[in-house]
Amino acid sequence: MDLDSFLQHGRWLHVCVDMQRMFREKTPWQAAWMPSILPNIVDIVTRHAENTVFTRFIPPQRADDACGAWREYYEHWHQMTRAEIDPDLLELVPELKVFSFPDKVFDKNNYSAWRATKFRDYVRNHDPAAIVLTGGETDICVLFTALEAIDRGYRTIIISDAVYSSVDETHDSTINFYTKRFTNQILTISTKEFNRQAPTSGR
Repeated sequence: MDLDSFLQHGRWLHVCVDMQRMFREKTPWQAAWMPSILPNIVDIVTRHAENTVFTRFIPPQRADDACGAWREYYEHWHQMTRAEIDPDLLELVPELKVFSFPDKVFDKNNYSAWRATKFRDYVRNHDPAAIVLTGGETDICVLFTALEAIDRGYRTIIISDAVYSSVDETHDSTINFYTKRFTNQILTISTKEFNRQAPTSGR
């Protein structure tokens, strides 16, 4: 993939996936090393705020409100339903919330960002050639969003030191999966390399 052709001309969209308090703070879904990659995401967002949007994973009110296998999922994780969780934990972490605006935050109740109608409309209207992904989890929501981006024809860039998982082994294997199986469609690069090649858009 020719990175310069996408980044130098600004035809890309940075999708920061599910950087929410419920994944950083002490909950059943806490990802212990999410804070370690947060500074890299803040760096990217600070430099490229105009090209950045955010997603939030929003559980149902109760398990009974979910459909199919999701109902059993939330019966197991009932503490994370909106009936039980502190609603403030659904918010973006404060370091990123300061960059967010209502028209750039998209709520979803599935793994892929593309399940959110408003997100699809935003991408269609802005017509990027490439999708840049950060956030979490590497092996769940980032994975589903990346695969659907590929299916929709977008070149996809994973910032390898700006994604996190709660399981080290599957994080590592998924990064390897991105690198080895999608050589013409996914590019995995570091925050430093990305910022070096993408012109700063400002806030």
